[in-house]
Amino acid sequence: MISTMVRAAIWILLAASALAQAPTSSSLEGFLKTYCASCHQGSDAEGGLIVPKERFTPEEHRRILTRVKSGVMPPKKALQPSALERANAISDLESSRPVVAEDPGRTTMRRLSRVEYAHVVRDLLGVTIDAEEELLPDDLGYGFDAIGDVLTLSPLHLERYAELAEKIAALALVDEDPANPPTLRLEAESLEGTTGQEGGDIYNLWSNGTIGDQVKLPRAGTYEVRVRAFAQQAGPDPARMAIELGGRSVFEHEVKAVRRAPEVYTTKVAIESSEVRLAVAFTNDYYEPDAPKGTPNDRNLLVDWIEVRGPLDARAPTLAERWIATLDPKKGAPEVRARPILKAVASRAWRRPATDDEVGRLVRLVKESASRGESFTSSLQWALSAILVSPHFLFRPEVSKAEKGKEVRDLGDYELASRLSFFLWSSLPDEELTKMAAERKLKDAVVLEAQVRRMLRDPKAQSLSTHFAAQWLELRSLDEVTPAVDRFPQWDNDLKTSLRTETERFFAWVLAEGRPLVELIDSKITFVDARLAAHYGLPAPSGDGFHRVELPDARRGGVLFHGSVQTVTSNPTRTSPVKRGKWILDNLLDDPPPPPPPGVGALEEKAEATEGATLRDRLLAHRKDEQCASCHARMDALGFALENFDPIGRWRERDGKAPIDATAVLPDGRTLNSAAELKAWLLEDRAFVRCLAKKLLIFAIGRGPLSGDDPALDRLAQAYDPRIATLEDLILGIVRLDAFRRTRL
Repeated sequence: MISTMVRAAIWILLAASALAQAPTSSSLEGFLKTYCASCHQGSDAEGGLIVPKERFTPEEHRRILTRVKSGVMPPKKALQPSALERANAISDLESSRPVVAEDPGRTTMRRLSRVEYAHVVRDLLGVTIDAEEELLPDDLGYGFDAIGDVLTLSPLHLERYAELAEKIAALALVDEDPANPPTLRLEAESLEGTTGQEGGDIYNLWSNGTIGDQVKLPRAGTYEVRVRAFAQQAGPDPARMAIELGGRSVFEHEVKAVRRAPEVYTTKVAIESSEVRLAVAFTNDYYEPDAPKGTPNDRNLLVDWIEVRGPLDARAPTLAERWIATLDPKKGAPEVRARPILKAVASRAWRRPATDDEVGRLVRLVKESASRGESFTSSLQWALSAILVSPHFLFRPEVSKAEKGKEVRDLGDYELASRLSFFLWSSLPDEELTKMAAERKLKDAVVLEAQVRRMLRDPKAQSLSTHFAAQWLELRSLDEVTPAVDRFPQWDNDLKTSLRTETERFFAWVLAEGRPLVELIDSKITFVDARLAAHYGLPAPSGDGFHRVELPDARRGGVLFHGSVQTVTSNPTRTSPVKRGKWILDNLLDDPPPPPPPGVGALEEKAEATEGATLRDRLLAHRKDEQCASCHARMDALGFALENFDPIGRWRERDGKAPIDATAVLPDGRTLNSAAELKAWLLEDRAFVRCLAKKLLIFAIGRGPLSGDDPALDRLAQAYDPRIATLEDLILGIVRLDAFRRTRL
């Protein structure tokens, strides 16, 4: 016998399943049978979509509606419906949208990305690291590096984290005794020389040249450099020696000493880096083979050792040291002093209060280290390293308990604070946000909104430009772009940096100044430096660096028309309407084309096979392949509207000898005659707002989109008019969603 409760549970599950799928009306079924079924049937159905069928999933329903509305389906070579039939089908699709229950979903526990790791270390301890140099690259999911499912942890990751934790701890808590600075000695016979050779415990520089090595010092600062040397004298002058740092001479001296009485030559120098090449140079070689017999004829410099002592100067305390000084009782045994320090540091680093047991284990590290005779600072370094390699630091767990029997729960206060800070800052919560979490105030919508507005005005919100926008707009791909040097000799790293900076500065301006969302697509403002102004043919700005400028016409305003985007969507030798069209569908309209069918060659390979034709002609020839036509019809049209931009983002009127043809015929028959008309078309409906909201949501919660997100995204798209709403409005809309504030177990 099945119990009443079980029957009810089964009924609820079946009802929920039914709500997640859209039934097809008889008129829509007839439309799909007549105009779509020939391509969308069986195991090789186009795009994996089979029609007609009794019910469609929400994603299938959205794909069908989008393509029928845009005119992409049915493809031009297939039987075409009348305008009335298409309008009726669209109406049926609109009225039969699946009723899907909102679901916050579940985010896989996320490891810190390397950008987040660097930001957290900066904000926690004041230590700056080069994330690209120090850490392994992160995989991307849905275009972002903050996706839990792809942030894996390998043995190599662990090795890097362990090494880096010790390095960071030493930089944050510097173990220096000003009264007894350390001395680094380099024995000359072990050094690399450009001339001469070692002999015993000395190195003989028998002609002009150097001996030296790369040295690692505690920090930049003032050091005493000492060299023990002597010379084999000859000629009218004594031997001369120079001390070089990084290839630059910082000290020169005559070496009158001889073998029986070597001397130590000393100087103080300011060394600007903790790693530098230190060398001794022989600068005045002399050799006279015809000198009278008994007269010295060969001058050589002989070096015994080089020492570097220091740093000798006083240094400013690090951020970590200033913070710890306020926590240190300065009395008692090392473990007594360490407890309040480690309690505070671990709690901040782990983004929630550290337990007494956790703090106790860290304190034991300090006690054991101090028992071996290590200083208090050195002992704290060991505990700090342990904090930085803890899973509580490296991961962002969301493990608060739910009410019994509940499958969905609110995020805990500290979890919500972390989710918010990593969304807006790509870093850990600050003191105020942590205080709000401790007081359990973040569940209050008014408090949460006030925190969002405060955080967006903090300089750390710049990460939304350099981290979120750079990934959404694919600016990181600029590092992989290699325009052909023979065709584009203007291209270099400085131009690449300027192109990326323009887009990041522009996005930051739209956010900070409360500009309407429409300006991301259509704006009269951009940001240029002298190099970029010349590249675009704009008047040079006054002064160095980047400046806000008003554009003289509508040909460039908005992110799509920045040189950065035009460059990452081009080929090395020419533009690519296909790449540009796909970029628009992916990043502005959330309507990505399906992958090419198996066996279809890459467009560039097939297109180049047709010689003596314009790019437009070659692409049209490619579309004669029925497998390619339906997808390329829309991609190519959108890309053609951008043909006035060359492969490195400059405006042009001709491509070689041929005039540019930027007209684009969309699948619904509409013609776009310019980039300006493309802007207007992109803003006709709310697809752009929905797409941007979806990108922000994915970035904010660290998982891919679910059908349960669709109602919320549709609601946001309808609520925010891009001519009025701002980025801040949209971000607040994301933060208010259940998907942001709640989680499924």
